[in-house]
Amino acid sequence: MKNEVTVSALNRALEIRDYCNKLQLGYDRAPDCHFYVGPDSFRLSDNQLDIFVNQGELFRTWFEITLELCTRAYRDDSMSWLADLIEGESPDHVRQVHRQVHLSGLLNIPLFARPDMSAIGASVEVQTPGSGWGYQTAIHNMVGKSRWTGPINGLKQAVKAMTGSHSTPSAYVLYNDPFFPEVEYFCRLCGEAGMQLQMHFKTLPSASEVKFVRRPPLEDLLSYEGGSELVQSWLDGQLVLEPGPSLLFDQKLAILFPFHPRLREFYPDSVRQLFPETYLVARDSRLVFNGKPLSLDELSSLSGSKRQFILKYAGAKKGLRAGGKAVYNLSDCNHQKVRELLVMALEDWEKHRSPWLIQKRVQQKYPIVFLDHVAEEIREAQYYALFRPMYSFLPDEPSAIVAMTALFRKDWKVHGSSDAVTLPVEV
Repeated sequence: MKNEVTVSALNRALEIRDYCNKLQLGYDRAPDCHFYVGPDSFRLSDNQLDIFVNQGELFRTWFEITLELCTRAYRDDSMSWLADLIEGESPDHVRQVHRQVHLSGLLNIPLFARPDMSAIGASVEVQTPGSGWGYQTAIHNMVGKSRWTGPINGLKQAVKAMTGSHSTPSAYVLYNDPFFPEVEYFCRLCGEAGMQLQMHFKTLPSASEVKFVRRPPLEDLLSYEGGSELVQSWLDGQLVLEPGPSLLFDQKLAILFPFHPRLREFYPDSVRQLFPETYLVARDSRLVFNGKPLSLDELSSLSGSKRQFILKYAGAKKGLRAGGKAVYNLSDCNHQKVRELLVMALEDWEKHRSPWLIQKRVQQKYPIVFLDHVAEEIREAQYYALFRPMYSFLPDEPSAIVAMTALFRKDWKVHGSSDAVTLPVEV
């Protein structure tokens, strides 16, 4: 009986692998799907499901408070330091647009956001709106009957809610070449589902052509011909930009706000509990982990086993803002390397206004079953995880999870890679 089950699982996993390979969604145009798959979904318990579902409204609250604080920073001179923090190293013309947007009073929370959770309920980052829509659609389609509506239906509902029709002329603007195949795939399936969603690669539609645009990062948007016109059309109420044209959505910075000594009073404890304790690397920062103050000098002197912290870049600079880049596990570094990294982060902030964060490390392994497609064997393992629920926040509707995937990896830094196991998450 056991052999029959194993053979069945192997055949199912090979079928899924073949399905993914034929889609040719490989990252950076790899010839295959460029990740490991499993014979089944990662299954949540009812309690685990409740955690994901209940956090939706807390993320909405976090977004609302954060946007309000940023807008207040442009109207209250006593909070101008916050505007400087958010603008960081962004060019002057990007700062000007960002300020205009916040002062317009038109900015709303994003329609979509995808937290990255290193353990269920512990978000180390929040991607807005999050990449990988094609991958998530393919993975969602592996499941015969999913609990989630799926990325395509999620976007259809959002376009309809914002424009009155799911078939409104829309655009998905891609700015990074490695994702070209999967975005092309996603837009094609959206078209088959009745949407008018056109993919634009490092170009923009004219404001007269579309009413809904899934935008690239703000600096990229403004660097393309017609970018300023799109923002002006958004300001005039003629089209929807998703997310709205704020720098807050292009960087990791805002996860530190609930812990910042000058901002934490604005956030309820329930919102603070969404994230591991996170602080800006600056000479005047007051770090408090597990209720105990800790200076940067003290942190670098701790033993490796007690130095359970992550150092990560948190700004909007190209090449560093995504893909697991500029992220360091300080417990893996010796004392000298930790000091060098902290000095680098301090100088980057003081000289260039490039923000770096220190974050309490949350690590947890989960049992998974996956296909070793080289040996063509089903394996079981305990791997580190990155859960990626995609939340939607439609106006006048409760938050909802439209799709959920998870990555698993032997190494602590879990991200999309050829040695990562990618599974749909179901109940």
